[in-house]
Amino acid sequence: MNRLRAAPRGLPAAAAGTLAVALAVALAVATPAAAQDLAPRRGFKVEMLEPKSGGVVSGKTTLRAAVTAPREEDVEKVDFFVDDKLVFSDTAPPWQVVHDFGKKGGTHVVRVVATHRDGPTTSAFVVTKSVDLQFVVNVQRVVLDVSVRDGGHRVVQGLAADHFRVTESGRPQKVLSVTTDKRPLAVAIVLDSSGSMKERMADTQDAACSFVEALTEKDKALVINFDDNVFLIHPASPDHASLCRSIRSTEALGGTALYEALRAAYRMLHQIDSDRRAIVVLSDGDDTQSRIDFKEVLDLARLSDVSVYAIGLQTGALSQAREVLRDLTDATGGRAFFVSEAKELAGTYEAIAEELRTLYQVIYASDNQVFDGRFVPIGVEVVGVPAGSDVRYRRGYHAVEP
Repeated sequence: MNRLRAAPRGLPAAAAGTLAVALAVALAVATPAAAQDLAPRRGFKVEMLEPKSGGVVSGKTTLRAAVTAPREEDVEKVDFFVDDKLVFSDTAPPWQVVHDFGKKGGTHVVRVVATHRDGPTTSAFVVTKSVDLQFVVNVQRVVLDVSVRDGGHRVVQGLAADHFRVTESGRPQKVLSVTTDKRPLAVAIVLDSSGSMKERMADTQDAACSFVEALTEKDKALVINFDDNVFLIHPASPDHASLCRSIRSTEALGGTALYEALRAAYRMLHQIDSDRRAIVVLSDGDDTQSRIDFKEVLDLARLSDVSVYAIGLQTGALSQAREVLRDLTDATGGRAFFVSEAKELAGTYEAIAEELRTLYQVIYASDNQVFDGRFVPIGVEVVGVPAGSDVRYRRGYHAVEP
């Protein structure tokens, strides 16, 4: 079982110094590593995996490092520097951050410094190179998962591209294709194991295992449970039996760190190579333990392509938990279910599994050319379907450089 420690937000970098100065600093720190850092802990070292030295960087680029240590908990933090300016401090693996180098990229010194919990450090660096781009064509293809159900909550089948009307900020967009979504799914199963769940854990575990069994052999799931803390109890895997054993290992204890569990789920999902991601979260009460607020989670949801399906178990009609789960699912195109008895959970997980199997994949060409971080609202209308049909989809995205 891995405890997921919350990583602080990346620190914005100030204007970079000259390459000569930055390179000199990097060399002073990293060469030779044994002389500068002394490597007083045997086997403690760091390696820059991405970008590669001499590689070309531009736009949003992943900076990724590998740390070798006798024990994972020996690593206190990993700092990423660009041109000797700190851009991110990470306190939990995977050791990585996405940094925006701008449209032109350029030559940069990218350095990583790992700190041992006893104080020693070790470092590595790479130097990227620039390239002149003479001609750039930017055509955005936006992929939406859309659920269409009639008034009786039955799936509306047989829809094609001419049934869908998509807008951005009220402007019509060109729909390129519509298919039934058969892409493999990466899903985070997030389970509340706080003390209040004690009498309902068996039903919860049975229902969550039935959801796992409904996944295809190409799908992957990971399992996170939370009480006062957040734990990754199974990494992403297609192995249904192993996932279910982990689910059945959960015990009810402590408080409710719902927001931190959701943040961990986002973080872990984005390490999986998948075009389709979802979170299925169950909770029975308000967050009582997280060190972050709901706004941070909602911002993550709006910046991500992850759909959230939520189950509120015995959450009162006016509870904060109910409002939180509804807001999160509405923003991401998922769905919230509220049940009063644990025996209803099996049917609820079954309904979520069915919806994930019957979504429409709508691909459209966006005419947006302004990437200033603003929120771009999306509208989807489906014509030729029964009156009162429920259409659910992601409500928009933040316009950042693709």
